[in-house]
Amino acid sequence: MTDVVIKTSYQNKPEGWEDGWNGDCEVVWAEEIEDPDNVNDWIKRSDDGFMYYYNDMTNDGVYILKLPYREKEVIIPEYIDGQKVIELGHYKIHDYSVHELTVQHQFDVLEGEVYFYNLEKLIFVDFLYCNLSTTQDTIDVPNRIGEFDRIKSKIPRVELRKSDREYSLDNFKPTVIIIPEYVTVIEKGVFDGLTGVTIRTSYHSKPEGWEDGWNGDCEVIWGALY
Repeated sequence: MTDVVIKTSYQNKPEGWEDGWNGDCEVVWAEEIEDPDNVNDWIKRSDDGFMYYYNDMTNDGVYILKLPYREKEVIIPEYIDGQKVIELGHYKIHDYSVHELTVQHQFDVLEGEVYFYNLEKLIFVDFLYCNLSTTQDTIDVPNRIGEFDRIKSKIPRVELRKSDREYSLDNFKPTVIIIPEYVTVIEKGVFDGLTGVTIRTSYHSKPEGWEDGWNGDCEVIWGALY
């Protein structure tokens, strides 16, 4: 085909599209495409109140559009209706209701689209599992998911919890993990399996909420300024 322009709402080439998929056609990425008859078929609501987008034709995973209405405690599910959650904030999520948010796997968060203004507690279950694909040398334990509005947003307490889930650390690249003072709970086992990793924290000694053996085999540098 020649003189054909392909428009797509994707930001860039998704994993299932082979290199050279467009032939000689020009591609316009991130195009707003309105096709109500089809799109509405792909927008669904889970039993626990998540509005999400799933395209049965591409089978590329679930995009969460809206959270359960006025829920104070929300767990971002790893799967909805058997499909992996891969993105939060396909539409704007500006939330004032959620006070406690639990994250239990890695997913994309769209910049400028997701705000949790009244978040008081952010819980990571299996923190390493949430960061397995990172290629950075240093990881800061974050105190937010999405954007932070310094005027409106609170700085939540962060808890690192451990589940019985098994996963491989083969793709874990960082050698330094920084734990700021807003991390109030770390369960034993969170950092088990890491080798050659140093943990730096501005705490001068183990705080009350960190269990004995919390650091696994990692070296700890206390009172580290950063």
